[in-house]
Amino acid sequence: MKKVLAVLMSLCVTLALAGCSGSSSSETTSTGSAGSTAGGSSTAQEASWTPDDDVNVIVAYAPGGSSDLLARVFTTDAADCFATPMVVNNISGGGCAIGFSELIQAEPDGLTIGNTNSAVVVNCLNAETPYVYYEELQPLCQIGYAPYVVYVRADSDIQNLDDLKDAILSRDVVMAANNRGGQTHWELEYFALKNGGDISAVIYDGGASSIAALLGGHAEVTVQAPSDGQEYVKSGDLRAIAVLDDERLTSEIYKDVPTSVEQGYDWLQNGFFHGYSAPLGVSDEVIKYYEDAYKAALDMPEVKEAIENYGFNVEFQDHEEFGKTWTDSVARYTEIYEELGDRLLE
Repeated sequence: MKKVLAVLMSLCVTLALAGCSGSSSSETTSTGSAGSTAGGSSTAQEASWTPDDDVNVIVAYAPGGSSDLLARVFTTDAADCFATPMVVNNISGGGCAIGFSELIQAEPDGLTIGNTNSAVVVNCLNAETPYVYYEELQPLCQIGYAPYVVYVRADSDIQNLDDLKDAILSRDVVMAANNRGGQTHWELEYFALKNGGDISAVIYDGGASSIAALLGGHAEVTVQAPSDGQEYVKSGDLRAIAVLDDERLTSEIYKDVPTSVEQGYDWLQNGFFHGYSAPLGVSDEVIKYYEDAYKAALDMPEVKEAIENYGFNVEFQDHEEFGKTWTDSVARYTEIYEELGDRLLE
């Protein structure tokens, strides 16, 4: 009976992945390692492991943020790319510590995976954490990358990064940040340091609170993910003055916003990767299943469009490439934090 069930499950995932990738599978080339196989439907036939129950997808943030929204794209638009339902489980709190710890402690059976963004690295470098997350998790794959965006109120006299520099050097500028020492905080501290000035930081509980502070006049500037600010740019309440990257975003909302590199600040670039990981100890077959399923999902036009609408660029990496992104990030952020010294603690 178990053998029959295994055959049936393998057949189901083959049909599901073939359906979600469609005819594009024959046209898609692998962006992964030399051992990766192109296309969803062909790899499904080789799958030696498939889940036999719902998959618990841990998101270490409250509902409504960019990580949560992206995770739900794969549970809805791309549901047919997975053998069994993917169930988002929001476990927020402690600067991701609760959710990441839950993921680390889960059984490595492939039935629990987690949304993994740059916090898996950054949070371990600027604060005490229960685990060194990037050493205690198994990368599965990256699905996208988004540069951060600098926002001011629409009625602000700050029009660009030069204006922001002048403001910092002439008065006490207050920024709203999501967590002390982490993403959305260090960027403007670094900007002030490199320009010979200082900036005051007020720390809020997440992007929504930081944006509310900006809208309410309690801060002059904030750095946020494109998805968190786009509603307010579209409504005319906020102005995006810089994309912290060397390439512009392509969405209608952001396509006219100049990059930090265009504005002469090539050293001010930052963004965050978005991908998935599992507890250490999962098998190679489990890793391959998720690599193939997520890659097949990214071949779907509606999935790609949804991700780009949230301000992300679709950039698939297999588990080895994604792991290298983690280690490269450790080296980069360690250097920056050493240069900043105590500024992030004040």
